[in-house]
Amino acid sequence: MAETPVTSTVGKQYCAVHPTVETSLRCNKCGRLMCTRCAVLTPVGYRCKECVRGQQSIFYNSKPLDPVIQAAVSLPLSAIAAGLVGLIGFGLGLWGWFIAVAASSAAGALIADLAHRAVGRRRGRYSWLAVAGSIVLGALGAGVPLFIVSGFSIVWLIYIVVATGAAVGRLRIGRNKIL
Repeated sequence: MAETPVTSTVGKQYCAVHPTVETSLRCNKCGRLMCTRCAVLTPVGYRCKECVRGQQSIFYNSKPLDPVIQAAVSLPLSAIAAGLVGLIGFGLGLWGWFIAVAASSAAGALIADLAHRAVGRRRGRYSWLAVAGSIVLGALGAGVPLFIVSGFSIVWLIYIVVATGAAVGRLRIGRNKIL
């Protein structure tokens, strides 16, 4: 993005992105003037969104096929895990729900770790989304036979929610507030 010239008139300084907003705040990395809407608080001070994006992009080193590989690994593993959790948790009543929560959390974390290892531990900006989608699709694929055999089971929904949450928590680096 080309920087717009900073306009100043007699001691007044304006944001480089929003030229009508008066400011005195500067990015502590590039020195660019920015308003409070453009500022991002980091542990070392305020930075502009462009500098933060540049810093975050060094964490992502995935190749274009990595999300496809992660999805291909996650889908069958999720189907197997959903089937096992459904079978274990179905006949145990309320205790089955507790077992389903614990087993689903462990299954989601294991699936995320295996998918991450399958691509050589490379991180992608959307790898968590590919794995989470595959967990849901795998659970739906395993859930249809379970639904036919046993009727509606809350254990199946517990697996989908808890396993997906565990996998997303394992694969996300952090929240991207500005991207």
